[in-house]
Amino acid sequence: MTDQADTELATLEDAAQDLPTDEQHTPETIESETPEGQEAQAAEGAPSVDAQADDEVVVSFGDEAPPASEDDENRAPAWVKDLRRANREKDRRIRELEQRLNSGSQQAEQAVVVGAKPDLNDPDIDYDQEKYDKALLAWHERRLQAEQQQAKKVEAEKSAKEAWVARVKTYEQAKASLKVADFQDAEDALSDTLSVTQQGVILSGAEKPELLVYALGKAPAKLKELAAITDPVKFAFAVAKLETQLKVQPRKQAPAPERRVTGSVPVAGVDQTLARLEAEAEKTGDRTKVVAFKRQQRMSSK
Repeated sequence: MTDQADTELATLEDAAQDLPTDEQHTPETIESETPEGQEAQAAEGAPSVDAQADDEVVVSFGDEAPPASEDDENRAPAWVKDLRRANREKDRRIRELEQRLNSGSQQAEQAVVVGAKPDLNDPDIDYDQEKYDKALLAWHERRLQAEQQQAKKVEAEKSAKEAWVARVKTYEQAKASLKVADFQDAEDALSDTLSVTQQGVILSGAEKPELLVYALGKAPAKLKELAAITDPVKFAFAVAKLETQLKVQPRKQAPAPERRVTGSVPVAGVDQTLARLEAEAEKTGDRTKVVAFKRQQRMSSK
């Protein structure tokens, strides 16, 4: 591989040491995102996240249970995602350059060597006109072959680049229209696990790469199995088999917890306990204690 690739790899590795860690970055905006603030917003009639996600879909393999949807409160803040993404991009670029360094000699096409134009005073010609004519004719043939080879290479690279750009554009449009909330996280998981070559096989060979990328990103076990297949042909067959198992279905939203308006007038005894349990259930969405307390009161009143 060229010295340029070595230099670029070294630059990326040096830059990686300057990236801040999660512990070094502590934004002041995190404390404002409290459950109490979110609850107050819901009480004022703001649209819920569940209502906005009614059209979301779940992508999974075969009859497997769909992956659980992440709770918004458990998701990392935006600055953490940006930091992780920057690290992933750096690592991905380093891996790509390392692969180019390791396989550059195998990918290079055997070029036609034209050589210097023959001359009558060349040692192997020694002013022999017949030898000179043959050598000159062979030189012209080699030069023509080299020119044709170069023209074919340029045309092939141009066609491949145009096809790849069109494929990537189609993929980007498809993934943007896919109704899932965490596609970027799934795509990052796949990029972190598979090699550049394996990712290229999925993007260029899959019928609907956006669905396959998302499903694999949400299925770590299957993703790990695929990453272990280093033979490109076997990998392509494994991907094709997995794609036939893809299943897309609407995401089922959990029923919203029952909300009750509690007054501010203090009450005593049983009513005060019930009011406290109702308020707790309002925050957590878990009415187990409320149901148990009411059952206890009914049994004690008999």
